[in-house]
Amino acid sequence: MTTEIAVPPWEDYPVFTIQPRADWQFWLAGLSPEGWAEIAGKVPAGDVDATSVVDAVRAVDQRAVGEEQVWAAGIWFPESNGRRATASLLLRTYGRRGDARKAARRFAKDVRRAPRIPGVDVHGYTVETGDAEYGPLVVQYIDTSDRDGTLIYTCRLSFFPHFKDEVVVLDCDTPYSHLVDEVQDELVELLNDSVYATDDPE
Repeated sequence: MTTEIAVPPWEDYPVFTIQPRADWQFWLAGLSPEGWAEIAGKVPAGDVDATSVVDAVRAVDQRAVGEEQVWAAGIWFPESNGRRATASLLLRTYGRRGDARKAARRFAKDVRRAPRIPGVDVHGYTVETGDAEYGPLVVQYIDTSDRDGTLIYTCRLSFFPHFKDEVVVLDCDTPYSHLVDEVQDELVELLNDSVYATDDPE
């Protein structure tokens, strides 16, 4: 099983593809228990036991399967944080959005107010707009806590490629407040290093 996000079988080319990156593990959503163990087995030893790593992979994979339009997932296990599951990534794609710049402006307007999320309190919310290599970009920063008081910091990148009628959304979450800037930097690097694959890697 590769550590890069593979092409989903139902997609038409070209398809957005995240390249392998140090300390990250990526996979297509919907693994078996054996798949969870295989991904976890690729993470170098650190301050957490192997069972905790498998649990982290399982939790992110099950979340990916349960959310709309998500077809791939990933986890960042940096050495600097003892190989703990420091950030999770969900990748989703929406099609038929129309003109890229008009769609981005419309989306930025639609999300300008903090979202209401069932079972979650939103403590902070910011929206920024800009341009990525492929087209217009909308970035949402969302700080939340659940009923147990667990704080989660989310950076959501939504970009609108000029050459394909779709929206690509990268959701990156971390519970580590002191690592938020590093997590956001990682997400930017993942986007900068990404490619649009034009044929089947197999």
